[in-house]
Order: sequence, then structure tokens, then C-alpha cells
Amino acid sequence: MPARRPSRPTLDASRIVPRLEATSYAELLDELGEFAAAQPNVVDRERLLKEISGLGGDDTLALGGGAFLPHLRSEAVDGTLVVLGVTEKPLRVPTEGEETRGRVFALVAASKGAGSGYLEEVATTAHMLRTEGVIEAIEAARTAEEIADLEAIAGAQRIQKLSVVDVMDPASARVYPDMDLRDAARIMARGRHSGLPVVNKRDEILGMISEKDLIRSFLPGYLRAFEGDGDIDQPGEGKSVKDVMSKAVMCLPTDASISEAASIIVNKNVDPLPLTKDGRWVGLISRRSLIRKLLQF
Repeated sequence: MPARRPSRPTLDASRIVPRLEATSYAELLDELGEFAAAQPNVVDRERLLKEISGLGGDDTLALGGGAFLPHLRSEAVDGTLVVLGVTEKPLRVPTEGEETRGRVFALVAASKGAGSGYLEEVATTAHMLRTEGVIEAIEAARTAEEIADLEAIAGAQRIQKLSVVDVMDPASARVYPDMDLRDAARIMARGRHSGLPVVNKRDEILGMISEKDLIRSFLPGYLRAFEGDGDIDQPGEGKSVKDVMSKAVMCLPTDASISEAASIIVNKNVDPLPLTKDGRWVGLISRRSLIRKLLQF
């Protein structure tokens, strides 16, 4: 379980707007964005407004109970920023894989230098809003002060430390170097990661295969087929995983910290990041799965 520590409130009255007039999600982002841009740790107002207005379903987490969490990394913010808004009527919200309705919206923004603090802020805010009865209490409140004084908000404890094992997606389907490339593509299409380690029978990592590798391999054949110069069944035929995989792979051991994993994912653009124990592949962490897992705590 994650360690928690008492800290400053994630939300005080100055960062809560109890009544928003927005009638669509796009209007909500504009209105809540204006409120967020007025906060003291915003260093580039216009840039932040533009970035918030561009958020979509992939950047919005549905927390259940009519609460949503749009989130972003932005150099327009110094450190981390959380603001909360409540609309008069439920809005239809596009989230990953579904559309739902709700009235409570918490926006989390953080600079790239915030590291794992960004993910911890997302997790802390989400845990707070998923406390039983808190959404109903927020919707019933008339003022920002009433919302800030709710026990779940005023007494929220910041998540301090998680193990990478707590937040990883365990290793499941395997991709082997001699596997037909089309079979590997089917495995990846059924999963939710943009890449998978290539392992031997002992689960030792030999390489990495990504969606980009598959596109590079399949696209020329499909183009020839559609232009009448080839058979539609030819793309990828006769190729194995070892023919296209990358052999340089960055991994982390399972005793590494969340901060180390977050730093590699964000700063070195390694996504997903394989995790190993005793030299064997045991799991993956990606930016999206890391946020998903943090929401469970």
C-alpha cells in the first residue's frame, strides 16, 4: 500500500469555483482554464489556456460518481496546480473508451520538472474525490469554503511513496524472437501498450518491439498491394520478430522507486518501461497505466 503523510490541503477555497456556467465539456475546459490561469504559480497564462483547451478523452480520467479529472504536463506552471470546479448541470464528458456525465471537475497541471509529484498529485486528488459521499457533498455545497471544509478535502493526505511493483502491469502475453511478426502484431493489438519486450523462454529480455516497428514493416507491403503491385497477404509475411525488434532496451529492477520510473518515462521518452526481477521480465509501466494504477490507492 502507498505511504501517506499529512500535508497542505490539495485544495483550499482559493482553488475552488463552486458554480461554473459551462454547458459543454469544451466550455468547461475554457472556463476552468481561465480560473486555473489566474493561480499564482502560473508563469505563462496564454500557453496554459491553449493547452487546457486542447485536452480530450485521453487526458480525462473518469473517477466515478460524476467526477472527472482532466490532467496535463505544462511548462506554463511552476510545480503542480490543482483546481476544482462544479457545473450547474451534468455535462457529457468524453473519456477514454466511453462518454459519461458529471458535474465535478478537478484539473491537475504540473511542470515537467515536477517528476513523480505530478502522478502523486493526480492520485491524491482522485482518492480524495472517490471518498464515499464527497461528490454529493460537493454538489450540494453553495460556496468554495463549504467545499474546502469537507473532511475528505481538508484532511486529505498526500500519497508519499509507491513501489513500482504496486503500479506495474504484470507480464502477461509473451513475444519471442522467432515468432511470426503477424502473430506478434495480433498480441499487441489485443493489449493496451504501445510496445512489448521480446523475451526468451526464461523471460530474459532480448529486445523490444513497438507499434512503430510494426508500421514500418507492414506499411510498404500494403501500399504496394493497394497500388496493384503486390498481394494483400504479403505485408509482414516471412518476417519474424527478431528481424524488426530493437536490441537496445532500457529496463528497471523492481526495487527501483516510482521517481526513477517516472523520470525515465517522462525525460527519456521510454514508454512503456519494462521491469525486471533477477534478470527476468515481470511487468511494464507506461505513463497511462501509471496514472490508472495510482487511482486505485
